[in-house]
Amino acid sequence: MFRNLLKPDSPLMITMTQITDVIFLSLFWLMGCFPVVTAGASFAALYDAVYRCFRKGDKHPWQRFAYSFRQNWKAGLVPTLVLLAGGGLLLWGGIQIWNHAVWGNVSWAVFAGFAFAAVVIVGIGSILFPQLSRFENPTLVLLANTFRLGMANLPLTVGLGMLNTAGIYLCVRYIFPLFFLPALLALISTLFIEPMFRPYMPEETEE
Repeated sequence: MFRNLLKPDSPLMITMTQITDVIFLSLFWLMGCFPVVTAGASFAALYDAVYRCFRKGDKHPWQRFAYSFRQNWKAGLVPTLVLLAGGGLLLWGGIQIWNHAVWGNVSWAVFAGFAFAAVVIVGIGSILFPQLSRFENPTLVLLANTFRLGMANLPLTVGLGMLNTAGIYLCVRYIFPLFFLPALLALISTLFIEPMFRPYMPEETEE
């Protein structure tokens, strides 16, 4: 019985392999983000590897990550800078409105409205690099399509924004989730993003 548990196709070994893949993909994503300007390619590679290997059953997720990173690092440079600039402005605006709400200069309803808008923006931003991993478009078209997809699927976008906002908070607050949470968030994100992509990928719809 113990020998059966150690077979490569046993449930135990499959689970252990998947846990290992989650940890290593998260670490690869983290290393890809260190140069900052390649963060977008790292996000795209993580999403592509997680989707194809965890949901489609492809093998070799680490190799898939490396392949996707090489394919997307140039195309991801400008979108990465745009997203970093937007994220910085969003953070600055949130801090300013929070401080004004604390001091009573604006109502908490204003802060709540800003928070909802921020979640939507995070959700839209979360579609950008998965789209980069799947479609080949010029930067302006990529950004425009990301916005259109996000607004056309607003309930999914809000759910995606809430998911990744919570993930960002956990990683910043406790640090250690960085070693496994990015890949898990990417996997859960496929449940929100793939329905947005499906109308534009008829070959996967047929499957």
